[in-house]
Amino acid sequence: MNWTLLLIALGMMIGFFIRFSGYSLGKNRTKKNPERPFPQQWRDLLVKHVAFYNRLTPPQKTRFEHRVHTFLLNVQIVGIDTEVTHLDRILVASGAIIPIFGFDSWHYSNLDVVEIHPDKFLIPNTLQYANGLVGWGKMEGKVKLSRKALVHGFYDNNDQKNVAIHEFVHVLDMQDGKIDGRMARIIKEIDIKPWLQIINNKMTEMQRGNSSIRDYGSTSNAEFLAVVSEFFFESPEKMKTEHPELYRMLDHFYNPKNQPPNPAKSQPKNPPRNPPKNQSSGPQEVKSALIN
Repeated sequence: MNWTLLLIALGMMIGFFIRFSGYSLGKNRTKKNPERPFPQQWRDLLVKHVAFYNRLTPPQKTRFEHRVHTFLLNVQIVGIDTEVTHLDRILVASGAIIPIFGFDSWHYSNLDVVEIHPDKFLIPNTLQYANGLVGWGKMEGKVKLSRKALVHGFYDNNDQKNVAIHEFVHVLDMQDGKIDGRMARIIKEIDIKPWLQIINNKMTEMQRGNSSIRDYGSTSNAEFLAVVSEFFFESPEKMKTEHPELYRMLDHFYNPKNQPPNPAKSQPKNPPRNPPKNQSSGPQEVKSALIN
């Protein structure tokens, strides 16, 4: 037996495990927890700017505040050519917590820093500008956001655009190591086939100009997930009316505690191997919310 090759292979396996484990939302990873009450100044900003917060019950608002506070203790928010304000911090943290609010103990253990840029910024190694970007490779553990787009996303709740929610849905989607619109750590295998079918049907409607979902969602499965999640969290009643099946599916994913118990279902023997049109393949740097 070649012990050298065996040790190299073992080292590679351990390295892969350590790297992959970093993508977990981390229920058990040690994190800093608030030791002081939630500041009234922050609460006032939530009331004034975050519609999702205002739709919650009082106990839910307290839980949302705790999650926002915890996020701000564990993720660094830095300004690039600008100073970070309290409003910046609250809007970033709200955009991060909204998609995971239905999962009580989850936090972004793979996220280190959020960069705030004054406006749109160049995507590294390209000539394209973006309002938001989730990093991969050298940029792993980082999210970039345009302050202008960040504030506008919470200012207008009728356009189904919120760059913070959009980018953090990408981070959530990346928990299994792939940015592909499947959220494999959240969506159960039995739900994958109907979910991909909904994506395919809705993309067809969008490409024909017969949908209220914005066109950017038709560029890939990953962008579809992010775009419809913005719609779901910003205008839930509108989505429920105009896209009831899509609404039910997203509610099932994001609010698992609210779902009635279902009888046991058998797992599909042959989950789909060929993704529908526009399915992204493999790891990539997500270049979302591009400026056209």
